[in-house]
Amino acid sequence: MEGVLALFASLLAFVVPLALMLFLQRWRTFLVAVAASVAVFMAMTVDFVSGGTAIVGQFLAGLMLFGFAAGTIAKFVMLLTRRRG
Repeated sequence: MEGVLALFASLLAFVVPLALMLFLQRWRTFLVAVAASVAVFMAMTVDFVSGGTAIVGQFLAGLMLFGFAAGTIAKFVMLLTRRRG
């Protein structure tokens, strides 16, 4: 049962940051979300370097970072190529 919970947590750690970035509609909200996410990931990195465990472990933090990066790149391209009209 713990394995199923670990897989579910891993899926959520990747999908939630990805979906969060893809649901944004405007440049302003996109930039605010990027700034907030950068602050959160920097705080987690500093905590990991100082020997802490942050709120999530390093593996889930890595999945969150990868999901965030994928969503950010995809949304940036979507916003950049959006037609005005």
